[in-house]
Amino acid sequence: MRLKLIISSLVVLLSVSGQSNGQTTKNAVNYLGIQGPVSLQKNVFKLVWSSHPEATFFKQEYLAGDDAFPKYKSMITIDFVVTDSKIDQAVKRKIQELDQLRKTNFDVNYEVISNAATGEKIIDCLIVQTAQDEQSDLAERDIFRYKTVKAKSGEQGIFLLAVSTRKYGKEIKPFLLKLKTDRPVLVKEVAQFPIPALNISKPY
Repeated sequence: MRLKLIISSLVVLLSVSGQSNGQTTKNAVNYLGIQGPVSLQKNVFKLVWSSHPEATFFKQEYLAGDDAFPKYKSMITIDFVVTDSKIDQAVKRKIQELDQLRKTNFDVNYEVISNAATGEKIIDCLIVQTAQDEQSDLAERDIFRYKTVKAKSGEQGIFLLAVSTRKYGKEIKPFLLKLKTDRPVLVKEVAQFPIPALNISKPY
């Protein structure tokens, strides 16, 4: 039974794109016991939504400033799945998803960055969707950082830090131009982001 739960939870994590788009106004639960708020690139992100859809899977989403779903500008997602699996499986599944997305009306580009010293992997991804009217165009830059961690509460598993930046309509062109020079900056910040201590309350 435990193996079945691990596999089920891992599948949920592997299929995560960084945002759930199923958020409600319900108060978020800090399942992972992360001390907040979370800060990145001089922005302060507050926990706004969370989910615990599987026995060993946890998701928490953070927005900055006045951002709101579904048309946010910047979001941090923290996922954790209790599992003995390797992060290579999660990365492989994500790449498969991105390749599938390419077959639709999305323009998808990505790069996988490995850290041999820590065993971590980062996927730096840019997704662009062109709509019939310019105002509905969307550009989304996602950085996924995968790391094997042990929670303070004792659970071993895969930690995913996903940083998502979105631009809409006329904001897209200058965003893409700036990305040519600024691209490594956020990757470095995500790579150096201190992994928060996870303290999961039991039973979960």
